[in-house]
Amino acid sequence: MKTIYLSPSDLAFLLDDSPWGFYQKYNLGIKRPPVIIPRIFTVIDVLTKVCCENKNMKEFDESFPDAVITGADQWVKSKPIVNPNFPDVEIILRGKIDGVLKFADETHSVIDFKTCEIQEKTLQKYVRQLSCYSYAMANPNSASDYSVKINDKIGLFVYEPTKFSISGDGSANLGGKLKYIEYDLDLDGFENFIKNQVIPLIAGKEPAPTDDDPCWVYLKQFGFEYEEDL
Repeated sequence: MKTIYLSPSDLAFLLDDSPWGFYQKYNLGIKRPPVIIPRIFTVIDVLTKVCCENKNMKEFDESFPDAVITGADQWVKSKPIVNPNFPDVEIILRGKIDGVLKFADETHSVIDFKTCEIQEKTLQKYVRQLSCYSYAMANPNSASDYSVKINDKIGLFVYEPTKFSISGDGSANLGGKLKYIEYDLDLDGFENFIKNQVIPLIAGKEPAPTDDDPCWVYLKQFGFEYEEDL
């Protein structure tokens, strides 16, 4: 049996952007085009986690959940997900969470920190990514893998920069607005998505790339070719 270690971010973006590229990566190890992320986003992400760790969200805004942020940068790994119709492939979800919200009833919601305005068309992608992490924590691969009791919510902690100021001493400040976007979590629906859509794609016939497929456009410049298997 072939074990596929699946990245939550690939389920959120690569799968939708390029089913062909997704197939190539997880069958042949051919990676998608490199994504260049400006260092400032990494700096903001790190500083946000340091600022928020072990604090109740209501300290930031009364409308936020009454829960403590914890678990920053923990690696999670799920038990295998299988589809009996494709017995040669199993999926294990593996990734690093931004953190979780711990509520008074000892349940937790997985969260992700974002530094941008969230567009409607990308919201469901993030839901899929957060569902990945939640599934892995609710169904850990082993007793040594990070796991907490998951509730039926997930969320995005969003920072949207709106202003920049410079002080007389030469220091500068980036200001903006924080908001929390909460979603319902459906772990059964997510597991069925892996079983009935992701596994058949990986285990099945190579899909044909479209002309505007970003992975196909990227690899063609290096001489990569596609021939349909008739």
